[in-house]
Amino acid sequence: MQYIHVVNGDVAGTTLRQALAQAARPDPVVVLRDDLAVGPLADIDSTGMIRSGFWQRVAPHTDIDFAAEMRQALDQLLALRQDDMEVAIWHGQSAADQLMLRRVVFHLYQAPQRINEVAMDLRELEMPAQGNLAAIGMYSPARLARRFSTIAPVSVLRLGRLGYEWQQNVKENADVRLWKGNTLVPAAYRTIDDIIMERAPADWTPAAQVVGSVMGAIEGLLASDWFVFWRCRELIAMGQLVLRGNADSLDTCELRRHAGGGGE
Repeated sequence: MQYIHVVNGDVAGTTLRQALAQAARPDPVVVLRDDLAVGPLADIDSTGMIRSGFWQRVAPHTDIDFAAEMRQALDQLLALRQDDMEVAIWHGQSAADQLMLRRVVFHLYQAPQRINEVAMDLRELEMPAQGNLAAIGMYSPARLARRFSTIAPVSVLRLGRLGYEWQQNVKENADVRLWKGNTLVPAAYRTIDDIIMERAPADWTPAAQVVGSVMGAIEGLLASDWFVFWRCRELIAMGQLVLRGNADSLDTCELRRHAGGGGE
């Protein structure tokens, strides 16, 4: 049977397409690119203006048109609804994957018989998991290819719960959503900020090194360098960190704690 395969993120999309090629399957892949674990969700299924504004603040120097990205995601979800083919949603143990699963289920609520899933297990990883977290993009194509035979329908009861949880997360509109104990847990930006400050060095250190150490230390979140560097810049604006070099790029600046008494 052919499926429309749905994954979260470009890396996962590339890996899954490689797995399909290895298995000589012509199935299409839909890649939803938004990292739903961070930022406001309130208008994500309508105008998306608040959410696109958030991403513009996170990545102000990128060429990405975030408003267009929001519209594209809604168009992709609409196309899924209008198609007749069975859908297979691939998800790992990460907040972004789990939120993507819930969002797709919510949008396909009128066609529950078409919804299938592949829930990847941490034990299938060929690399160490990051704090019991793993996204689909972290698995090898060969590992994903072995799972085509395990695509399974989602029960109506589970579909109802997943769709409800999406609505609740949108309504709650937390700053961040963590994946802990198989549950989505809301958190504030200050949760991330506290970890940054715990790891912020007293001496000048390459920003990429600081951000990298924080990315691996946030329980329940596979944080991107974009997001962590944005929180660093917010802490600079609050006077808690200082920066020298070109703040436009993670690779061209250094960070340290504010020593008190004037900026750099």
